[in-house]
Amino acid sequence: MIFANYDYWLLIFTLVTAVVLWRLPAATRWMLARWGGRVSEPEIKFIFLILCALGGLAVTARSEAVLPAYLFGMVVAGIFVHNKLLILRMRSITFALLTPFFFIKAGTLISLPALLASLGLLVALFWVKMITKVIGVWPMCRIFKMPLRESNYTTLMMATGLTFGSISALFGYNYGYINQDQYSILVTVVIASAVIPTIIAQVFFQPREVGSLGEAEVGYEGSADHFLHNVEE
Repeated sequence: MIFANYDYWLLIFTLVTAVVLWRLPAATRWMLARWGGRVSEPEIKFIFLILCALGGLAVTARSEAVLPAYLFGMVVAGIFVHNKLLILRMRSITFALLTPFFFIKAGTLISLPALLASLGLLVALFWVKMITKVIGVWPMCRIFKMPLRESNYTTLMMATGLTFGSISALFGYNYGYINQDQYSILVTVVIASAVIPTIIAQVFFQPREVGSLGEAEVGYEGSADHFLHNVEE
């Protein structure tokens, strides 16, 4: 809202996005029912067509292309939850192809001299990020009666700023709101606040796994084996 460029392109983007999101659930259901499951994956092409069109319109309006993607996800979440295979295919394409290119671009803009000259600021911002993460997540885990180990693990693993922080920093740099030195510091803090807590969580607070089947599961498996044996006989 603060950094939006208020002109007729923003109005067009807002109106088109509203209409598309309004009709999107019905159109997606029709596409899945009519064309879903084919080898050529027309439903995935349809999804990326909508995302690319809205993203291009967002960039033309000097907004951020990921904004309609967030809205798209919220609108079709109820449909995707009943189509696990589609989610897996979209996830594979996104994390294998699209995400690496974004982070490569974001990483190549980081200035190492700027980081070396601002180590104190890096540390300070890192701890600000950590403290706000703990305040926002850990008490809620305890309120919902999660065990202490799982509460610590969940808090450390909660890295919501990684994607949105990198996107907003890149947006600010692309449109001249921050310079390269400021961009380098912000992105480095965002990445460090996601990677370092994740390593600590995996090493020291990994939830304990159940190593064996329960009695009910063993009994169920035994009954199933006995049933199949009788069918074969």
